Amino acid sequence: MKPNIHFQVISDTHVAEDPNDIYSINFDRALKDIRKTAPDSDGIMHVGDVTDRGLPGQFKTMAEIWDRNKEGLPPMYFTTGNHDVRWADFEERMASFREATGIEQLYYDFWIKGYHFIFLGTEKPLKDCAYLSEEQLAWFEQKIAENAVTDKPIFIFVHEPMMNTVAGAQTRFGWHGIRQDRELKTILSKYPQSILFTGHTHWELGAKDTMYHAKYATLFNVPSTAYLWTDEDEHKDGSQGYYVEVYDDRVLLRGRDFANGAWVSEAEYSISLPPQIPMIDPETDPDLTLSNPTMQLDKRSYLVGEAIRVSYTGSLNKDAFGIFPRGAVPNEVRQIEPIASILTNTIQQPDGVLTFEHIELPPGEYDMIYLGETMNVELTRWPFEVAAE
Repeated sequence: MKPNIHFQVISDTHVAEDPNDIYSINFDRALKDIRKTAPDSDGIMHVGDVTDRGLPGQFKTMAEIWDRNKEGLPPMYFTTGNHDVRWADFEERMASFREATGIEQLYYDFWIKGYHFIFLGTEKPLKDCAYLSEEQLAWFEQKIAENAVTDKPIFIFVHEPMMNTVAGAQTRFGWHGIRQDRELKTILSKYPQSILFTGHTHWELGAKDTMYHAKYATLFNVPSTAYLWTDEDEHKDGSQGYYVEVYDDRVLLRGRDFANGAWVSEAEYSISLPPQIPMIDPETDPDLTLSNPTMQLDKRSYLVGEAIRVSYTGSLNKDAFGIFPRGAVPNEVRQIEPIASILTNTIQQPDGVLTFEHIELPPGEYDMIYLGETMNVELTRWPFEVAAE
């Protein structure tokens, strides 16, 4: 029986500037495999980390590889990954991304033969995470509802996985990275017919939790086209992706080994329509603890030597709070050091209260900045002043 639509999903190509680098070669090989095995495909969905470091030369090489191969292939749709934008000028990186991929929006949607495809994307250049603004989440909630019916899948793509879901995203590994984790899960749980694809972890096909459907939606970890990772938390050479076929009553996924041009027998999945996803209670679900990062100072004006208390939510891994001169822009490039800083993992996660004390800030204007992932990119900025006694 011919499927209604069929498409491929790849992720983490990590293309290097050198076209002879193994990551660049693996991307080229994957495209050739798709053209050979699925010449009538409806699309190739790329779930981010298009390049290894987001550099213009790497995007240029990626575009050249795609241009050499795209004849006979369907359109390829992209979202950003952390390696495409991390610790850099976000607009500069996005300019390279747009030029190379032809994708203008940070998040967008489209329809193929009556099926809805939705791509989400980070709005801040965090090291390992995606930041989805309130505007993006509101847009997503509106879009996912459009013409939604229970027995028709909605396909969603975002680079980082949600906490305690697919392979590599469990807290013991730590490769989850949606800063608005609770918010995204809550929206998805209203549409159990959704099928969400995430990359980032590089976990090989057939690993535990490659497919996750205990809650929220049906979620799939997309392995890397560049190199793989295992349940033993170890690197593994390889290049993999998915072939997806959609029928009236089911969705079929087959794992593909691009390096060897073979199917991955332990990675074949069938999702009956409509999917049977357990309902959740948002008040008791233990995996709805990580939410939009927020902070609040106990006040806006302090005396010299006075303790400064900060209440926060949504802390993840090695977040930090730092005190900076008013208007400072801390990141990896500018190397601006905080006057004082505290790592949240030394206090409490994901929510807590920390105190800056025994610091003699001279009178002046300062910013308290909620820093993402070891003091490199700000999540929130809160101005305050110090006055003489």
